[in-house]
Amino acid sequence: MAEASDERLVNSKLLHGACYALSDDQHFALKEAISERFSIAPHQDIFLVGSARLGFSIAPHKRYRRFGDASDIDVAIVSHDLYEKVWHEAHAYADSGADWPRRSRFEQYISWGWIRPDMLPRSPSFQFSEDWRQFFRELQQSRKFGPYKIAGALYHDMRFLTQYQQRAVKSCREAMEDL
Repeated sequence: MAEASDERLVNSKLLHGACYALSDDQHFALKEAISERFSIAPHQDIFLVGSARLGFSIAPHKRYRRFGDASDIDVAIVSHDLYEKVWHEAHAYADSGADWPRRSRFEQYISWGWIRPDMLPRSPSFQFSEDWRQFFRELQQSRKFGPYKIAGALYHDMRFLTQYQQRAVKSCREAMEDL
């Protein structure tokens, strides 16, 4: 029963609905900019998550910390095609004999169905990393979305994004039950 209510909470509050940190117009404009850059649907493939969505964090290491000036706007992009493209590029990079400091962490996230671009190689021969960082840096520097850093993560499909969010909700619920 708790899992069903966790899923409902994720879908109704963590992935959809109002966004704490941005006005409706800013929220739409951010999703539209990301949609145009990556050729994905703004309302079914792009989600603002975390403290920017709720006004506080539910991540275990910063649970219930309020969204503030030092906070990030976290964006979850769900795109099987883009995920596959990056995954295959990372595989080819590794297969070439190249290595990178965060490779094992990258592989761990892959097993959870998402790619954290900050775990990708930083190399001129792996252009996606620099293109991704530059795009999100430009969004931040535009200041159209406030003074916040904007960070994106790439999910293979909705199931992985929903499960990740459900684990955070479950952790919060269990912590409250222990009080």
